[in-house]
Amino acid sequence: MFDAELLSRLIKQAQGDISLNNFANQCKISSSTLSRIINNKNSCPPAPSTLQKIASVAHNGVTYGDLMAAAGYINDGETPVEIPTTVNTVLSQKDEKDIAKRIEALKEDLLNGDGLMLSGNPISPEAIESLIEALSSGIRQAKIANKKYTPNKYKK
Repeated sequence: MFDAELLSRLIKQAQGDISLNNFANQCKISSSTLSRIINNKNSCPPAPSTLQKIASVAHNGVTYGDLMAAAGYINDGETPVEIPTTVNTVLSQKDEKDIAKRIEALKEDLLNGDGLMLSGNPISPEAIESLIEALSSGIRQAKIANKKYTPNKYKK
């Protein structure tokens, strides 16, 4: 089960004496993403890939397993728990390819666009990465929501 407070404490411990911005840069994630996790602003746990990035530069003995357990991805017996963000069981391979194409097109537009601004300043690569991650999640959820339910008695 996701324990936001424990995850926050573990990440603060992993951060050590380094500033939030420097630690985020070392992790190769945006400082805003790291801040939201530490300040319990997320209703769901960060992706395992984000936890892996944090664990790769963690201090004070914090491990990937500790972070995964606090995020609720593994239980006390070290047995993996089904990750709720995984939608491969709901989406077909065609859906996954469509989503990948959309995300790639969005990424290309964001990275090649001139004048992409946030609060009057050019948007940083970390902010673009965070935006792409959020858009990817939104597209996946929209695909799932728009799938029509067909009862078994009508399937051929």
